[in-house]
Amino acid sequence: MADYIRFDIGQGIRAASGCWYRNVQVLGTGGSAVTLLVICTEGANKGVTFALKVFRRLSKPERRERFLREVQFLQQCSHPAVMRVFDSGVYGLGPVATRQEFPFVVAEYLPTTLFDVIRAGQAPVVEKVSHSCQLLSALQYLAGLSPAVVHRDIKPRNIFVKGHSCVLGDFGLMKLLDAVPDDDKEVFKESIEVGMPFYYRTPDLVAYAKDDVPLTPKSDVFQLGLVLTEMFTGWNPARKADDLLSPVELDPVGNIPGGLGASIATLLRRMLDFNPASRPTAAELLDPWESVFGNAVARAQDLEGRVF
Repeated sequence: MADYIRFDIGQGIRAASGCWYRNVQVLGTGGSAVTLLVICTEGANKGVTFALKVFRRLSKPERRERFLREVQFLQQCSHPAVMRVFDSGVYGLGPVATRQEFPFVVAEYLPTTLFDVIRAGQAPVVEKVSHSCQLLSALQYLAGLSPAVVHRDIKPRNIFVKGHSCVLGDFGLMKLLDAVPDDDKEVFKESIEVGMPFYYRTPDLVAYAKDDVPLTPKSDVFQLGLVLTEMFTGWNPARKADDLLSPVELDPVGNIPGGLGASIATLLRRMLDFNPASRPTAAELLDPWESVFGNAVARAQDLEGRVF
């Protein structure tokens, strides 16, 4: 079964909704999917550009199921800091007898990631604190679902920035915390990048992969703590590991410059608590982060006469 698929510039793709999308540019090809920049040419969103992600690894049915599960989940989400999905469908290729069907999803086109923001190094403190609050709000939303959801793949490249807003995306590794027996252990055996993000591992994910403890939403809090520490300091505190299941080790968060640095560093250290029992939830962290945001807003107004 071929895993290769090609889309020509100008090629039309019809979604299940009946809307048509025209390929403008290939944005990238990953291990399981190819992403296109498309424009809607017929339907309610005519004239709007989107990112159309097509699953291509038909030889991996377990990955196809995870892709479809991610699409279904995102279609039901309603939080502003969680990636929005606008359409979906199946792209058929070849004659009916040997037809190959590639599922796809149409999402908001967000070309800038938090990785880009961190690399540029120009975001003011108030914007960084705003991003922190938005992402914690997304984690609170995921933890409050029934069943709760653990993202498991929070890293700068999976967080998208639009103006002064940010969105958590790429739910391909999400885990539903339901009573159904675990069916996802194989993801840890496929490859390092599939099992968990190597440089954003959590003690919880390592223990879960070893069958030591069940997973909880607090794993996402630790993972986000790594990302936010990198955003505020420019570096990821996670030390390089020998392999995926090595113990997680961190360098100290250290001091963060600025009048709000001490408060921010304290919150980051709380998020990076190795013990899930004492690590706060996203809901418990929102109030103190919002307090820091209020102080950041006041300082920005005093210095610049505006917030952003």
